[in-house]
Amino acid sequence: MKRFLLFTLLVASIFYSDARYDLSEFSLKNGLRVVCMKKTTSPIVSFLILYDCGSVHDAISKSGVAHYLEHMAFEFNHGKFSTFLESVGAETNAYTSLRSICFYEIVPGEHIETVFEHESQRMQAMDIDENVFLAEKGAILEERNMRYDSSPYGAAYEALTANGFNRSAGGISVIGWRSEIESLQPQDLQDFHSAWFAPNNATILIIGDIGDVSQMKSLAEKYFGGLEAKELQRKPEEANRPSCVKEITYASPKISLSTVGYIYHVPFVHKQDFRKSLALKLLLSVLNQPDSFIKKLLEHNWKKVGSITFSYLEGYFPYGIVEVGIGDSFTDDVADAEKILAGVIKKLLVVGIEKNDLDMVKKQKELAMAYKKDDIGEISQYIAQLLSSGYLLKDIQSIDETMQSITVAECNAVLREVFSPKPVIISRMIPKEYDSDL
Repeated sequence: MKRFLLFTLLVASIFYSDARYDLSEFSLKNGLRVVCMKKTTSPIVSFLILYDCGSVHDAISKSGVAHYLEHMAFEFNHGKFSTFLESVGAETNAYTSLRSICFYEIVPGEHIETVFEHESQRMQAMDIDENVFLAEKGAILEERNMRYDSSPYGAAYEALTANGFNRSAGGISVIGWRSEIESLQPQDLQDFHSAWFAPNNATILIIGDIGDVSQMKSLAEKYFGGLEAKELQRKPEEANRPSCVKEITYASPKISLSTVGYIYHVPFVHKQDFRKSLALKLLLSVLNQPDSFIKKLLEHNWKKVGSITFSYLEGYFPYGIVEVGIGDSFTDDVADAEKILAGVIKKLLVVGIEKNDLDMVKKQKELAMAYKKDDIGEISQYIAQLLSSGYLLKDIQSIDETMQSITVAECNAVLREVFSPKPVIISRMIPKEYDSDL
């Protein structure tokens, strides 16, 4: 089976050797940035607009405004835009994060001008019907109940971010705190829109059968060129490493077994150390493999800990962080679980990862990207994520071939740089009845 997988990956690398993205960009005088990629495999176009604002820009005591506004945007112009998109068989969605609001549509190429028109109107104004506003508030509160209020794991993560990071760094609930959502009024959404929806605070990404890029520039000028830039009231963010280790414990009667997580500060900025960021991503991909070093390092602890997971968050906070957590805990002893996690990190720093495991992950990523490039929605979301994380266009264009050139020595050097210092946050989830001095 393993030989067959290797053969499949080898064949994929032969047929999909073009690793570069043919991206071009231009900017309007009002600051609007437009990135284009021509892809003529099918007569459709993906239009995605990213606003450089999110939940960290919610006003004090008004958490959830950005997310609420994203919901209400589907009712823009009394739902006429949504009706149009449905009538032409388009795909549409949106999302809100700590630092971004994104709207995107995938439409037949002949309708791209209509999308330009509607998105420019949505940037200029947001009409909010009070009855629709109240109905949507109920939907958002139910979403919050499902994801956080009724879930001990969601509630624990919300407590972690709120207590582990200051507000400007992301210590805020994206969906909003229940009491603050309940008190929101239509004017709060209008105020957020007026402050942040502006051409100089947005990036448009267009991918698909777009003809000549000059046509996209003409449409951008026609529909967005007349909009005025705004003076954005950004507050300085704390981007330095936290000065002390924070320990956060969450107890709930709904939790039956204890888990522990470490959060490490990433000491380099991905925009400045592109290769290090890619080396870190590859390193964590190796560690997350089902037959990874972590499985070997756990040795005889399988009856207590089944897995340890690693994730790299970049672009969400002013600095990068790596989260390491026990994925499958079979113990109610939080001290024992933490001892196992600490022991695995200590051993990992000694042994590092090996070249054959790195090579396998590289091949997997090469094959995955080959399939992703064939899906206009997938590739749009991937590039949008890189743009919203602050990657430079020149780096995005060569990201796949650069990743393939990363060595095991680079990965192990990054491993030591990130995991040698103490974690900046230690989080624990324990049964409420658990008696501990921690």
